[in-house]
Amino acid sequence: MNVERRTSNIQHRTLNTLSGRKVMVLGLGVSGEAAAELLLSRGAVVTVLDDETGEELKVRAARLRSIGGVVILGGDAGRIGREVDFLVVSPGIPLSHRLVREARERTIPVMGELEMAYRLLNRPLIAVTGTNGKTTTVSLIHEIFRQGGIPSVTGGNIGYPLSRIVLAGDKDRRVVVEVSSFQLERIEKFRPSVAILLNMTSDHLDRYSGMDEYRAAKLRIFENQGPGDLAAVPAHLLGLLKTAVSPGVEKATWGGRDGRVVIEDGILRAGRGPRGEIICRVEEIALKGEHNLANIMAAVTVGINQDIGAEAIKSALVSFEGLPHRLEYVSSPGGVSYYNDSKATNPAAVAAALNSFSRPVIWLAGGSDKGLDPAPLKESIPGPIKLALLMGESGDGLRRLVEGEIPFRMVTDMKEAVAVASREAEAGDIVLLSPGYASFDMFKNYRERGDVFKSLVMGLTDPKERTSNTNI
Repeated sequence: MNVERRTSNIQHRTLNTLSGRKVMVLGLGVSGEAAAELLLSRGAVVTVLDDETGEELKVRAARLRSIGGVVILGGDAGRIGREVDFLVVSPGIPLSHRLVREARERTIPVMGELEMAYRLLNRPLIAVTGTNGKTTTVSLIHEIFRQGGIPSVTGGNIGYPLSRIVLAGDKDRRVVVEVSSFQLERIEKFRPSVAILLNMTSDHLDRYSGMDEYRAAKLRIFENQGPGDLAAVPAHLLGLLKTAVSPGVEKATWGGRDGRVVIEDGILRAGRGPRGEIICRVEEIALKGEHNLANIMAAVTVGINQDIGAEAIKSALVSFEGLPHRLEYVSSPGGVSYYNDSKATNPAAVAAALNSFSRPVIWLAGGSDKGLDPAPLKESIPGPIKLALLMGESGDGLRRLVEGEIPFRMVTDMKEAVAVASREAEAGDIVLLSPGYASFDMFKNYRERGDVFKSLVMGLTDPKERTSNTNI
């Protein structure tokens, strides 16, 4: 796959004159449906193709047909029609898909949903990418804006496509989007006024040939920035930033010696030393976990760039407790604290979660194998782990990693994992679901996996204990 910058004969004026233009949308997921609705609202003639035929797709298809769209599902979605002006591709569709290849062979322009929606947005936006922490950071930026009295809306890869924001048409709100490497593969003119790269570790190597290609996709977030824009990364990635941005783009880092936002002697500051403005003490921050400190500094960097005062930023930090499925506290039956970190779908995310605890951990891990190397977990093993419960397609690979290092058991599913954990755990222990892999071998998505885990845990809990809380 080539993720280098591409040119196209689609210009801004093309999308400002959509009436009557024939557009095909490939993929009827959340993004594809939103893209089709947006195109239809601008008068385009829209056909949506999807290889699948599930019940959820049939519901979406019925909605689009009711507003004038043509939807073809399953085996009939075999070719692109003769008179197509351009193809819009959902993020989950690889560039190697047969219909994408066909479009390119026929010189039919191809763009992603993010790119298409951006060209119709007509206002600046803030974009956040990275392997881990994107959704948490975007949500915290939204809370900082709220406390600062600035209306904002979040979207992109967070589950609310940019197309929906354009459809809503509220031009008084700042737009904060989470963008994935899949989305960045297809940008051409996408230019965030503020671009944040949180981190970069191995992920999606079932889609990319290696880290170089994955890194190239992530760095495209800075590709079209120019004078007046801000590009920000953690201090240790400053070298990448120097080569990825154009002259005139303002550069910023967090952490490190010269970070715009730093943590010094347990205090979060805007700037280092006596001249740095104190935001708050780290112990006052509601969002727990060492790995979240980098996400917090990134969000604060955006707040400062948008001229939000220290008091408003502090108010956001002391009130924002995080999101479901991201090191989410569930309950403490019998004095054992259960945490749902189902969103941890790569080894680096698991390592960050494990490093957030000092108490003994029973670790529930495994899922569908994306070709990831579990070796980055080595540094966190044995760490606090007293027992690993391994499941799913990746279970054997994890077994080879932990064998001889920590006690482990192979389990068949989540129900057995929670049952074993509840028997083996003692008061004061942590039971942590942090799979390290995607959920598709056993669940529809990470949210369903996390919800099943939480439901099983709550089945262990006495009603009197359901209101208890335990800090990390």
